[in-house]
Amino acid sequence: DAIDPATTNRVEIHDIDPFSRFVSVRVALLGDAAHSTTPDIGQGGCAAMEDALVLAASLAAHSLGIEDALQRYEARRVSRTRDLVLKARKRCDVTHGKDPAATAAWYQELRQETGERVLAGM
Repeated sequence: DAIDPATTNRVEIHDIDPFSRFVSVRVALLGDAAHSTTPDIGQGGCAAMEDALVLAASLAAHSLGIEDALQRYEARRVSRTRDLVLKARKRCDVTHGKDPAATAAWYQELRQETGERVLAGM
């Protein structure tokens, strides 16, 4: 009875704003170092693997040098990962009670969900 659910039954999840750059000269960030995101859309590991593949492909075709390859990697990844971070943030705000009314409405929608919208959203 002494526990106040408003102050104890919350999972505080924080992220950081998306980076506009992943590369500095000959150093590149990838994975969580490049795009720290909340776990709400389940794409962190996938995005890290995409980073690795794009970085490897960029380096394999680096006829203009490593710096150019890293810039091409950055150009291909910044926009994609920005979208993931912001989508996860938006979902986090709904699912983790930032606005209790929005979270309650989401749970109410889930009670009616048959699965088609979930599959269509993938």
